[in-house]
Amino acid sequence: MNQSKVLLGAFLLIVFSFPVITGCGAPGKPKQEETLKPVSEKWQVIGPGGGGGQFLPTINPRDPKHVFVRCDMTGAYVTLDGGESWRMFNLRTVVSDFEFDPGNPNTIYAANNALYRSDDRGARWHLVYPDPRNVVAERMIGDHAGQRFETKDGMPDGPIDKVRVDPTNSDRIYLGMGGSRFSSPDRRMGTGGDSARVVFSTDRGKSWSVAARVYGRRILAIFPGAWDDRPDELTVITDRAASRVALETGETEALVLPVERVIDSDGGTGPEGSVFYILADMELIEGKVAGGVYCSNDQGETWTQVNEGLLGGLPSTGKLPRFGTLAVCEGDTRVLYLGCRSYTARTGDGTEMRSFGIFKTETGAESWRWVYQATGDSVIGDNFRGGWMNRSYGPAWGGSPISLGICPTNPDICYATDYGRTYRTLDGGAIWEQVYGKTLPDSSVTSRGLDVTTCYGVHFDPFDKNHIFISYTDIGAFHSYNGGKSWIHSISGVTRSWINTCYWLVFDPEIKGRIWSVWGNCHDLPRPKMFRSGRLEQGGFQGGVAVSEDGGRNWRPTTEGMPPSAVCTHILLDPESPADSRTLYVCGFAEGVFKSTDGGRNWKNASSGLGPKPYAWRMTRLPEGTLFLLVARGGVEGREYIDGALYRSDDKAESWRKIELPRDVNAPNDLVFDPSHPKRMYLSCWPWPKEGREHAGGLLRTEDGGTSWEQVFDEEAHVYAAAVDPENPSTVYVNTFDSAAFRSYDRGESWHRLEGYNFKWGHRPVVDPHNPGMLYLTTFGGSVFHGPAKGVPGAFEDIVESDILRWQ
Repeated sequence: MNQSKVLLGAFLLIVFSFPVITGCGAPGKPKQEETLKPVSEKWQVIGPGGGGGQFLPTINPRDPKHVFVRCDMTGAYVTLDGGESWRMFNLRTVVSDFEFDPGNPNTIYAANNALYRSDDRGARWHLVYPDPRNVVAERMIGDHAGQRFETKDGMPDGPIDKVRVDPTNSDRIYLGMGGSRFSSPDRRMGTGGDSARVVFSTDRGKSWSVAARVYGRRILAIFPGAWDDRPDELTVITDRAASRVALETGETEALVLPVERVIDSDGGTGPEGSVFYILADMELIEGKVAGGVYCSNDQGETWTQVNEGLLGGLPSTGKLPRFGTLAVCEGDTRVLYLGCRSYTARTGDGTEMRSFGIFKTETGAESWRWVYQATGDSVIGDNFRGGWMNRSYGPAWGGSPISLGICPTNPDICYATDYGRTYRTLDGGAIWEQVYGKTLPDSSVTSRGLDVTTCYGVHFDPFDKNHIFISYTDIGAFHSYNGGKSWIHSISGVTRSWINTCYWLVFDPEIKGRIWSVWGNCHDLPRPKMFRSGRLEQGGFQGGVAVSEDGGRNWRPTTEGMPPSAVCTHILLDPESPADSRTLYVCGFAEGVFKSTDGGRNWKNASSGLGPKPYAWRMTRLPEGTLFLLVARGGVEGREYIDGALYRSDDKAESWRKIELPRDVNAPNDLVFDPSHPKRMYLSCWPWPKEGREHAGGLLRTEDGGTSWEQVFDEEAHVYAAAVDPENPSTVYVNTFDSAAFRSYDRGESWHRLEGYNFKWGHRPVVDPHNPGMLYLTTFGGSVFHGPAKGVPGAFEDIVESDILRWQ
């Protein structure tokens, strides 16, 4: 065969393997295909590891090196080597529970708004509930693009709190689906829509029935009656009640609990049958301590308080300890670990010492002892190996454990998670060691694959192609001197109250080593959840600008003229300003725009025309000097949304005028321009719900500098940001909160999903300036993905039933 025909056929196969999105722009084939081979053929997550909230460590009872963890930012993680390395997978939203099948160590269930099963140790996942055949559509609604499946079978939907597989029959699966608060405590066994529900299957998920409704908002534990030779019963613990459920009849018996509210519950079985535990807040009632840990050896009929050793400094300080989570070894119910949030005691010199950590008992909770105890800046007993996070912040940054998971067959193995770390013990608590990152011989760090944090940008040193930054929520900023292979924390000199979040930074294009960065302790902006309370308007957060003269090794605050409450979310440099007196612009969220004409030494408010306390979010400058400001949509103290807006300044921020946007577009999030034709701009927009669908989001394009706009990407999509390839401006990328990123070869006329990338909450696409054919995708909770700009055609993306998903 003619070789040119073979090559042409291969070319067309690649081009037409991209899914073409036709509902948001004119359909059509790509105008141009990437001709340079990217340096990687797959997506890789880069960063230091750790960083955000981690939860729910779940250990395979037959293989303790096989562990699952989830985060609160939609990613889930599996390790097959005891935490030496992790693989992120994505099941469309946050996982609420994992459960190994007691009859098959290779089978694991994961629950969120649906139930998934993997029969190959977590590599591939099947949708079990709802039945894929009954799925009408996948919806993503609200500010966080909350995911759900719309079905036609009428079965209950909503969050699944717990999943339990019957230990004697793997065909029997029980789901606990959360409810909401009852209006009256008298409705303890009500059948209204406010109750939590127990749903079960007797055929491994092929069909389902509602077993019962139980009082409570969240189901904390489902204990199988098979533990006690009662295969047709369940005991269900919610945050407010305990119930015994008869599966055959649906009858529900309320059990009496010793407390009104339950924090956590766990249990197991042994030679004498089941043992249940509950945890409640401690309080003094008529001089006696109520709450703490309770144990039941009779299927929840009676409960015994087991707090010996937990009362802390109560006799001398009057302060009760606070606990947050409880874990029981399922196969040896004498062994428990208990996460302690606050424990106050007096030291030898009479001062009070507040600590937190983990207690353990090996005697059925008859007595407790510390196995990990820390104060704000040190670990008592020096038995914790905490990695880069401990070195940078001390133990208090991650805080007390929020989840504990014990190996059901070996109580010496326990994993713990907090707001930044996952760590483990293999020897019953004698030594604890983090498993999120690795420290290299030069003291730089790299991820083990357990990356849990939000990032806003990837930033490139104009003088050193191997020097790059990531600006992060929760962990400030990191930079790399080897092109992203390993990372160094870059927070030295930054004001302590700012270091939670670095929103952006900018390099001086002429002065090597000079960088300006912006910071704040209100993270996750511009998501309205962070400022609905009104605290921003009241000056309750802090932030500012810092400058470095040594490439980010050290920083110095530079905020003269700027209020301390200015949480700064973006900084822009005028490249035409003199090198010794740079003009800089900064967005102060709820404070307005600030301008400096002396390199940041002094600042003045430059918000004329914006109104009081605008949610100034980001700015863009066209080559001829025009400035555009994006004001975020928000809401204060429960009021309706305050519309966002787009403003323009033609006089270097001395005044601003509002640009008219298409009807109902009220949440502009990002603006980029085409370098070959700067009046062509792309506006990324956040939608809002209307009649069960999202509305007025997506991507808008203007050809005339903002006078008129055209919708070029699906208005239901939560588009965080777009990027234009500077080497080929007809190529445009968008990243979304909807489990997908896209590429257009024709300025937005047609779109092609980047296969192999399916992180739920995406942030910003960034074209790799040093590796042609490569792209960075920042995320809200999964660090930074780096991979081929064309995607990975044909890549498997975690869920087998992909045909029911939104973008397939």
